[in-house]
Amino acid sequence: MLRAGGNAIDAAIASLMMAAVSEPMLTGPGGAGIAMVRFNGSVVVCDLFTDMPGLGRSLSSTPTMDTVQLDYGPTQQRFEVGPGAVATLGIPTGVTALHRQFGSLPMTMLVAPAVEAAEQGVVIQPGLARILQALEPIYTRSPALSALIAPHGRPPLAGDIHRNPGLADTFRKFGTQGDALFRTGSVAKAILGTLGDRSLVSAADLENCSAHFRRPLRYRYRDATVWVPGVPSVAGLLVLQALRELEDCGPMPPALGPDQIRLMAAAMSRAERSRGARFNRSVFMPGFEEGFLTALSPEDEGEEWLRTPLEDPSTGHTTHISTVDSHGNAVGITTSLGESCGLVAGDTGVILNNFLGEADVNPPDVQRMAGQRLMTMCCPTLLELDDQVLVMGSGGSSRIRSAVLHGLVYLTDHRMTPSEAAAAPRAHVDGKVTSIEAEGRPEGTRELLSEALDEVRWFDGSNMYFGGLNIAGSSDAGFIGAGDARRSGCFQIA
Repeated sequence: MLRAGGNAIDAAIASLMMAAVSEPMLTGPGGAGIAMVRFNGSVVVCDLFTDMPGLGRSLSSTPTMDTVQLDYGPTQQRFEVGPGAVATLGIPTGVTALHRQFGSLPMTMLVAPAVEAAEQGVVIQPGLARILQALEPIYTRSPALSALIAPHGRPPLAGDIHRNPGLADTFRKFGTQGDALFRTGSVAKAILGTLGDRSLVSAADLENCSAHFRRPLRYRYRDATVWVPGVPSVAGLLVLQALRELEDCGPMPPALGPDQIRLMAAAMSRAERSRGARFNRSVFMPGFEEGFLTALSPEDEGEEWLRTPLEDPSTGHTTHISTVDSHGNAVGITTSLGESCGLVAGDTGVILNNFLGEADVNPPDVQRMAGQRLMTMCCPTLLELDDQVLVMGSGGSSRIRSAVLHGLVYLTDHRMTPSEAAAAPRAHVDGKVTSIEAEGRPEGTRELLSEALDEVRWFDGSNMYFGGLNIAGSSDAGFIGAGDARRSGCFQIA
């Protein structure tokens, strides 16, 4: 799309459509997300996230959800799936809004590569094959979805060809009909027909799906300017909280060593402690963002009253795309289906989300009314540093914020290149456990931290657990960027 004269927004839209084909069960028009857009020098967030369904539904409606347990090797996690786990769709309305506001190429042109790929097939990559193997208990719940994902009667293997002719037809129609196809058109009817009375999703929910352009949260970190999304993203607030903690502790210690890890772990731990029931119940209240951000100081109690125990985080089946163009425009867009509910809508090829079964999106202790936004960990981030404009983001649920935080620190404090920042080892705090990638650390780091931190879980190599930090940027010297190998990321200049 860039070679065809399109801008960064055109490229991001086309890439998102292609990701729906090449990363089934991770993203697609049945999901939702958040986009950070820099266009003609101005920065805005496009909120294409999901709403609590139930408009026009009887209070006596009983959504049907089931619990599945997924095996991720050293850990197992439970999720709620089934028709009752489906929330509204954000991607169709969000893509339409982005294209209407910023796009320069016709939508029929933007969907064309995805249409062709869905018809002819794409090669399953090794990382996706591992994820689809873990998701087998979900997609095998439905004969239609099982036939789409595993046509050979077994989990897909690397090198297999994945085709989705139904999605090709859907995207072809989307190119001319826009989001009306999903709100009132044939895809909306297919969704309602598939879900029936077993879901909270109604015709009114689909018809009222909407995207919102919002002001980003702007923060000056060291000598750089950072933009993150605000609510419904909660990760943006937590990233800024961690950055403030790092600033208040003075200059950053040398990269990758034990002192740096201790400081980063302390900042991530403070942000981790903020999450919980009181935070979740308060985050949508008017004025919460301003109050939270003004309290970010070790000397102030500020947000500390919000501390409560946390639910186990999800693994994060999420896709992130970053694009920039020669005019300085930049887009970062993070999207997800959750784990999917285990259903495909009729013959449309559209896999449906399970956001109501995700604790990060729909916490059990927070009651949202029908039509109200749910919350997300999606955190596309923009960084202006020296002559560089960099947009970044990650998949990985709760690890999104730690991946973005490491990217900002590596780029700003340590002046790493995007390739170095994406590949450098990371850490993540979850409760009292600090997970650390050991490879590339100075000698003796493991021994020192094992004594200094409460509980440490070591990873000998880079691991997809830590997300996938994908970066694209421009500078006076040209284009720069990197794809994170942890999640099969790639980078290319057109």
